Amino acid sequence: MQNYLLLFCFVVFLIATNATAQTRITFSETGGERSYKSSDTFSSYEIKYKGKIKLTQDGLGIASISPNGYFKVSKTTFGNKRAVIIESNSDGQLDYQFYSGRKETPFFDEGKEWLADIMPDVLLKTGIGAEERVKKLYASGGAKKVLAEMEAIESSSVKGIYFEALLAMPLKQSEVGPVAKKIGYTISSSSERGRLYRKYADQFLKYEAAHEAFFDGISRISSSSEKGEVLRSTLKGSKLSAKTLIALLKAAESISSSSELGSVLREVNEVFVNNEDFTSAYYHSLDLISSSSEKSSVLIDLLKNTSLNAQSMQLLIESTSKISSSSAQGSVLREAIEKGLHENQAVQSAFFKTLNNIGSSSERGSVLRDLLSETNLTGESGKLLFASIAMIPSSSEKGSVLRRAMDYAGKNESTDDAFFKSVKTISSSSEKGSVLSTLIEKKKDLPDHTMLGLLDAVKTISSSSEKGSVLTKLAKVLPKGNEKLVDAFKDAARTIDSDSEYRRVMEAMF
Repeated sequence: MQNYLLLFCFVVFLIATNATAQTRITFSETGGERSYKSSDTFSSYEIKYKGKIKLTQDGLGIASISPNGYFKVSKTTFGNKRAVIIESNSDGQLDYQFYSGRKETPFFDEGKEWLADIMPDVLLKTGIGAEERVKKLYASGGAKKVLAEMEAIESSSVKGIYFEALLAMPLKQSEVGPVAKKIGYTISSSSERGRLYRKYADQFLKYEAAHEAFFDGISRISSSSEKGEVLRSTLKGSKLSAKTLIALLKAAESISSSSELGSVLREVNEVFVNNEDFTSAYYHSLDLISSSSEKSSVLIDLLKNTSLNAQSMQLLIESTSKISSSSAQGSVLREAIEKGLHENQAVQSAFFKTLNNIGSSSERGSVLRDLLSETNLTGESGKLLFASIAMIPSSSEKGSVLRRAMDYAGKNESTDDAFFKSVKTISSSSEKGSVLSTLIEKKKDLPDHTMLGLLDAVKTISSSSEKGSVLTKLAKVLPKGNEKLVDAFKDAARTIDSDSEYRRVMEAMF
């Protein structure tokens, strides 16, 4: 009774321990030989084979092996080892050996019976006879039955063999999606999953109903480089609809590497479509790139190679505002200027909003000078221009841009108001004086509202000599018969602290 109790306890222990035992598996191929090894706490398998192996009709034995090939399998359970070796000579004739421990015993019938007993397990571990097995399963229950059988397969490589055999079948349209999804959910190896998706992309993309499953599976590849390679391959090999491209972009969002995601988006640039849903998905993916240089590179590439409509251009400029590097932001905005801002108010408003996020005064000034050289600002954009200039911290940079922007001064009271507000923000007397003097020199026939704004701005110059210099120049063009302007001129002159400078100004006027 005590012996039975001890045996019962031992069995319970084995069951409990085995439930948590981890199986170690290796699968390799060298010089045409495939090798499989697995082991856990209580048992181990070692299988090696070479050549083309054909199974018996019942799938429980070896019917033939191509000349000079072989099949070797050994299994050890609790120290008890058994092995079968089947070798094919140069004529394809088979030689059978069976070992129990170290002792060779006749293959027929004990060895044959042992091989038949373990053969279903061997087939799942190695993929031997996968084509025949898949054909039979598919004939009796379609892809669903094949996929159910594959649940017991441990190795990603062997699963790949079964998937290839299944994808060689004339799959129904309704079966393609589940197969694509199963690859993503059951194969753990990124390289194996990527290989299958690349090889059978055309098959998965043939039916739109399978697209979501295909890209969902790709998104589950853990390797960024592998995922990127699959998506780039898909873009190069297929003409995709906007809806499919959106699904691809969603898969791309799971790429953690900025350079890899950028590489995929540069390929997307080649097939960019000005579709509202697509552009929204595109810029959402782009905003996930953390690297400023990578993000700006993608945007510049898009601008150079694609004709964007106003809405797409606006979204691109808004996305640029999320770049942290001033120089990278500036590079994109300069490319957008060269491409053209569509003379569209919404686009130009987005441009100035993004420009105002640039931290560097020199970069902001450089972009504004390029803008003034290349773009005809429309509507409210003149006011936005001067408001943007006012936000530049550097007086010299602010003055430089204002001197370039004289074409937009003197057009209307609203724009002039923005211009002079910007001038007043210049802290340097010489820089402020230079801007106002340039305005007088370039605009020979200033309207009254511009002259009044100029005289009001002159009052904010702290240097008497600089203030006097501007007023002296203005005196030459100010209409002496305009009482309102003359009074404003006198009012500005009275703010000069230096008596000699004041006399010089008044003499120039009268």
